[in-house]
Amino acid sequence: GVHYSEAGLLRLARVRVGYPLLWVTAQRVAPLARDPWILEVQVVRRFPDTLQLNVTERTPVLVNGRTAYALDGTVLPDATPADRARAVPLTGWGPDRSAEAVELFRLVAPRRPRMLSYAPSGFTVRFAQSTLFTPDTALLKAHWSAYNQASEARVAVYPWGVSVGP
Repeated sequence: GVHYSEAGLLRLARVRVGYPLLWVTAQRVAPLARDPWILEVQVVRRFPDTLQLNVTERTPVLVNGRTAYALDGTVLPDATPADRARAVPLTGWGPDRSAEAVELFRLVAPRRPRMLSYAPSGFTVRFAQSTLFTPDTALLKAHWSAYNQASEARVAVYPWGVSVGP
């Protein structure tokens, strides 16, 4: 795993090497499946003596101070400095807009954002060669094709359209 070691995953699943296969049930591994860092758990039994736990971990995509967020918006507690270093910094002031920031990140993730910030007036996303401003995610979605056609360094999305500048 990325966040958990193999031993950590086995501990969360309440499974030890040598456990009888029939003892490993969905109920037994439920604590592992409920952990916020775990996206999916699949238990595969191969008789007579093999148990395989297929675990997909969430990874932090945004980090605001000590709070890390997965792509699906799940808050990931106890993110290590290494976990936080791999995520895009999220800053903001005013009312908390973290949930909308995660939604915005999902939209622009293919463009590899380097920083995302929010204020009551909207969001600013910085990329390697450009900057995007949008008051909210809904407006960006509404003007998505115009935004995708813009190749300028600065792009701003407004209710009336998209503004571009050098």
